[in-house]
Amino acid sequence: MTEASKYTKQSNYNYRAWPLFALGFIRLFYVSIFERALQNYLYFTININESTLGFISSAGAIAYIFAPILGQIITSKYLGIRKALILNCILTPLLTGVQIFYTEAWFLLVIRIILGLAMGLYWPNALSMLSKWQKVSSIEKSKKNFAQFNFSWNSGFIIGLSIGFLWAFYWNDYFAMLISWFLSFMLIPISFFLEKEDKDNLTENKVIYQTEDPLSHLDLEQDLRINSQTPMIIYSIFYSWICIMFLAIAKSILNFGFPVILKAFDNPSYLTYIIQGGLQFFQLLGLTWINSMRIYNRKLASLISVSVIGLCALLIVLVNNIWLISIITIITGLFLGFIHGVGMKIMLEYGTARNTSKYASINEIIIGIGFGVTPIIAGYVVEVDIYAIYRFVVVLGVIFLTFLIALSKNIKKIKV
Repeated sequence: MTEASKYTKQSNYNYRAWPLFALGFIRLFYVSIFERALQNYLYFTININESTLGFISSAGAIAYIFAPILGQIITSKYLGIRKALILNCILTPLLTGVQIFYTEAWFLLVIRIILGLAMGLYWPNALSMLSKWQKVSSIEKSKKNFAQFNFSWNSGFIIGLSIGFLWAFYWNDYFAMLISWFLSFMLIPISFFLEKEDKDNLTENKVIYQTEDPLSHLDLEQDLRINSQTPMIIYSIFYSWICIMFLAIAKSILNFGFPVILKAFDNPSYLTYIIQGGLQFFQLLGLTWINSMRIYNRKLASLISVSVIGLCALLIVLVNNIWLISIITIITGLFLGFIHGVGMKIMLEYGTARNTSKYASINEIIIGIGFGVTPIIAGYVVEVDIYAIYRFVVVLGVIFLTFLIALSKNIKKIKV
């Protein structure tokens, strides 16, 4: 078969994409509400201490460091992509629900570890399915698929937090948690609409994937096989890793610290939904904006962003007003988006240029460590001094900024 006829056959292959997009929206819609509601319920209602909350918050993220490897072994040897996605969609509501009815810390830790491992059946396989479609699609169609997939879970996350705020405001966190759990069962029937795999059209390319937050997957995905140009490899790969590590640590502290400050100021827990949703919305704006910048401007944006986030952390320490702290926390999302976009772009283009997934794997570990370990440490620290974690962001910002400046001296203002 000639290449032309092979391409024609592939281009005529039709696939059903909407179930995957629907799963992305529903998953992030319910997860954004449930995770926020559970943490608020444990902290504001049951009154567990901060250190225990840190462990519970981190359990799934730490487990996800190993989940993709385990998930891909199960998928390739026993299930296949479609059955693995269906299995995850069945396990997810069950593992989610038991957290509502038995809230002992040790039990929550075990369940959240299992839930984190189960995510290894979902995100890598969702991207494998997208990669399969890419092989039988035009460049324009492939880009559209990735854009729609990204929009589905991003919109689900932001809309979910907005709805969760209303439920918590008019009722309470437990109600929000319960209703979001009921919604998670929608994953099961929709998963059966996923197309069966056509072995003749399966891609042989490995999928590059990355997750900012292992349980909510709040990152833009990009495929590395579409006529990619790689100008960002003029940056050191260490520049990417430092950016991603700073992102994970700083965002973990902001998300973990705000409920603690809110409780200290004797304010209601439902405000956490709005603040987290606002931060994520601004981060999405930053991610979108950074993609339109030139190489040198990306350097400036990332350096300025590390500085601004450090300054924002200092302001949180200095001001004594919950509304100002709320506004500052939301604004940091824009600069987190800039840092995130630059770090991810460098990593993706290194993978493209050298035809390897090792850079994505290293990023996965860095992110898992940042989002997994930080809340544990922060939980112990805030029991002594609430603002100490923000002072740490200031110090970390200065240290990381120094390294980033040194690593980017060769990035000049040129047109690429």
